[in-house]
Amino acid sequence: MAKKVQDVLISLSAIGLLVMLVVSAVAIAGKLVLTKNPTILSEEYAYVEIVVQPGDTLWSIAKAQVPGSDPRDVVGTIRDLNQLESADIFPGQTLTVLVKQTFQPLQLAEGRSSTF
Repeated sequence: MAKKVQDVLISLSAIGLLVMLVVSAVAIAGKLVLTKNPTILSEEYAYVEIVVQPGDTLWSIAKAQVPGSDPRDVVGTIRDLNQLESADIFPGQTLTVLVKQTFQPLQLAEGRSSTF
Protein backbone atom coordinates (compact mmCIF):
# COMPACT_ATOMS: atom_id res chain seq x y z
CA MET A 1 0.00 0.00 0.00
CA ALA A 2 2.84 2.40 0.84
CA LYS A 3 4.35 1.68 -2.57
CA LYS A 4 1.10 2.71 -4.33
CA VAL A 5 0.91 5.96 -2.35
CA GLN A 6 4.52 6.69 -3.22
CA ASP A 7 3.85 5.98 -6.93
CA VAL A 8 0.80 8.30 -6.91
CA LEU A 9 2.81 11.09 -5.27
CA ILE A 10 5.61 10.70 -7.81
CA SER A 11 3.09 10.78 -10.68
CA LEU A 12 1.41 13.91 -9.30
CA SER A 13 4.78 15.60 -8.85
CA ALA A 14 5.80 14.73 -12.40
CA ILE A 15 2.51 16.07 -13.81
CA GLY A 16 2.88 19.27 -11.76
CA LEU A 17 6.41 19.81 -13.01
CA LEU A 18 5.32 19.17 -16.58
CA VAL A 19 2.51 21.73 -16.29
CA MET A 20 4.91 24.31 -14.82
CA LEU A 21 7.39 23.64 -17.63
CA VAL A 22 4.76 24.13 -20.33
CA VAL A 23 3.42 27.34 -18.75
CA SER A 24 6.96 28.71 -18.38
CA ALA A 25 7.84 27.87 -21.98
CA VAL A 26 4.70 29.59 -23.26
CA ALA A 27 5.40 32.67 -21.13
CA ILE A 28 9.02 32.89 -22.30
CA ALA A 29 8.08 32.36 -25.95
CA GLY A 30 5.40 35.05 -25.68
CA LYS A 31 7.85 37.50 -24.15
CA LEU A 32 10.42 36.82 -26.87
CA VAL A 33 7.91 37.30 -29.65
CA LEU A 34 6.62 40.54 -28.18
CA THR A 35 10.02 42.08 -27.44
CA LYS A 36 11.80 41.01 -30.62
CA ASN A 37 9.06 42.32 -32.89
CA PRO A 38 7.30 45.25 -31.25
CA THR A 39 5.44 46.06 -34.46
CA ILE A 40 3.07 43.23 -33.54
CA LEU A 41 1.88 45.27 -30.59
CA SER A 42 1.81 48.70 -32.07
CA GLU A 43 2.29 50.62 -35.26
CA GLU A 44 4.35 53.19 -33.36
CA TYR A 45 7.79 51.70 -34.10
CA ALA A 46 10.04 51.99 -37.13
CA TYR A 47 13.52 50.88 -38.06
CA VAL A 48 15.86 53.71 -38.95
CA GLU A 49 19.48 53.70 -39.97
CA ILE A 50 21.84 56.14 -38.37
CA VAL A 51 25.47 56.87 -39.07
CA VAL A 52 27.71 56.90 -36.02
CA GLN A 53 29.34 60.29 -35.46
CA PRO A 54 32.61 60.93 -33.62
CA GLY A 55 32.01 60.73 -29.87
CA ASP A 56 28.82 58.67 -30.19
CA THR A 57 28.30 55.70 -27.90
CA LEU A 58 25.51 53.15 -27.90
CA TRP A 59 24.29 54.78 -24.70
CA SER A 60 24.17 58.28 -26.22
CA ILE A 61 22.46 56.96 -29.36
CA ALA A 62 19.90 55.09 -27.24
CA LYS A 63 19.10 58.19 -25.18
CA ALA A 64 18.86 60.43 -28.26
CA GLN A 65 16.84 58.10 -30.49
CA VAL A 66 14.44 56.62 -27.90
CA PRO A 67 14.34 59.18 -25.08
CA GLY A 68 11.36 57.73 -23.20
CA SER A 69 12.83 54.23 -22.83
CA ASP A 70 15.40 52.68 -20.54
CA PRO A 71 18.75 53.15 -22.36
CA ARG A 72 19.92 49.71 -21.20
CA ASP A 73 17.07 48.04 -23.06
CA VAL A 74 17.62 50.18 -26.15
CA VAL A 75 21.37 49.43 -26.18
CA GLY A 76 20.56 45.72 -25.99
CA THR A 77 18.13 46.02 -28.89
CA ILE A 78 20.68 47.97 -30.97
CA ARG A 79 23.31 45.30 -30.28
CA ASP A 80 20.86 42.53 -31.24
CA LEU A 81 19.67 44.27 -34.42
CA ASN A 82 23.20 44.98 -35.59
CA GLN A 83 24.75 41.72 -34.35
CA LEU A 84 27.32 43.59 -32.27
CA GLU A 85 29.41 41.41 -29.98
CA SER A 86 30.48 44.40 -27.89
CA ALA A 87 29.53 48.02 -27.36
CA ASP A 88 32.39 49.22 -29.57
CA ILE A 89 31.18 51.38 -32.47
CA PHE A 90 33.10 53.56 -34.89
CA PRO A 91 32.46 56.86 -36.70
CA GLY A 92 30.95 56.22 -40.11
CA GLN A 93 29.42 52.91 -39.05
CA THR A 94 25.74 52.50 -39.97
CA LEU A 95 23.46 51.14 -37.26
CA THR A 96 19.84 50.07 -37.43
CA VAL A 97 17.83 51.42 -34.52
CA LEU A 98 14.23 50.71 -33.54
CA VAL A 99 12.61 54.05 -32.71
CA LYS A 100 9.17 55.20 -31.71
CA GLN A 101 7.45 57.18 -34.41
CA THR A 102 5.66 60.33 -33.43
CA PHE A 103 2.30 60.73 -35.02
CA GLN A 104 0.80 64.15 -35.54
CA PRO A 105 -2.98 64.19 -35.68
CA LEU A 106 -4.33 65.57 -38.92
CA GLN A 107 -5.49 69.11 -38.64
CA LEU A 108 -8.39 70.14 -40.77
CA ALA A 109 -7.92 73.35 -42.64
CA GLU A 110 -10.25 76.05 -41.52
CA GLY A 111 -13.04 76.27 -44.01
CA ARG A 112 -13.71 79.68 -45.44
CA SER A 113 -16.94 80.45 -46.97
CA SER A 114 -16.57 82.14 -50.25
CA THR A 115 -19.13 84.38 -51.79
CA PHE A 116 -19.49 84.62 -55.50
